[in-house]
Amino acid sequence: MDTIKFGLIIIYILLVTNSLFSCKYNEKNVNTTINDSIAINSDQNRLLEDTLMTKLPIGKKELLLKDIERKIAKDSSLLLEILKYYDTINGIASIHFKTIEDTNFSSFYKPNLSDSKNSKDSVFLKSEGGYNFFNLVKELSIVNDKKLLIFEGKSSSLDYDGNMIFTNRKDLVILDNKSNLVDALNIYYSYRDGIFAKTKLFFIDEDYYISIRYYMEDEEGKANFSDIEKFKITNEGKIIGITD
Repeated sequence: MDTIKFGLIIIYILLVTNSLFSCKYNEKNVNTTINDSIAINSDQNRLLEDTLMTKLPIGKKELLLKDIERKIAKDSSLLLEILKYYDTINGIASIHFKTIEDTNFSSFYKPNLSDSKNSKDSVFLKSEGGYNFFNLVKELSIVNDKKLLIFEGKSSSLDYDGNMIFTNRKDLVILDNKSNLVDALNIYYSYRDGIFAKTKLFFIDEDYYISIRYYMEDEEGKANFSDIEKFKITNEGKIIGITD
């Protein structure tokens, strides 16, 4: 009888031990699953932030080639690759500049300062009928507590026959840490009136230096690129022209 009792006690101890081990194992699995879930959510949040906050450089680096016209003469597809980066070409929208839904900037920016930076652009940028609010399409990395944003919209002007032309454009806008406008610069537009075409293109490098170059076509289809113009962003958030 004592042997039977002893055996039953041993069995009971084994059952209790196994039950406790199973509980701890399940608890460990639950904790592991929770930790994995937190890690996945964290990774997704970082991915979302990276998607919204574009890291420099931005633009087509081929734009900086000194012999760009010669290279395009050898490979005409290079010109299309450059132009379609910035805007809709042949009905295909650029995948690099899409409207960012941000209520803080949905009715925020209309051009003003950026129209007066370069007098030779004013004929293409000054809008006859005023402006609608521009759409936010890029948030760039913050520099010296300044926000760098790119807004996209349209200017309207009259051609030689008095017809209204709508010109797609993009402006680089710099704000302070209270979202007050510090400075702005037009960095892209695409103007066509049936006789003359002019496209302003940009490249912004890792050090916040801005390169601007124009591509032009005349009525006979003759095309050429301008020299590169350079700007930089000061510590105060102002955009100034520089020379090499």
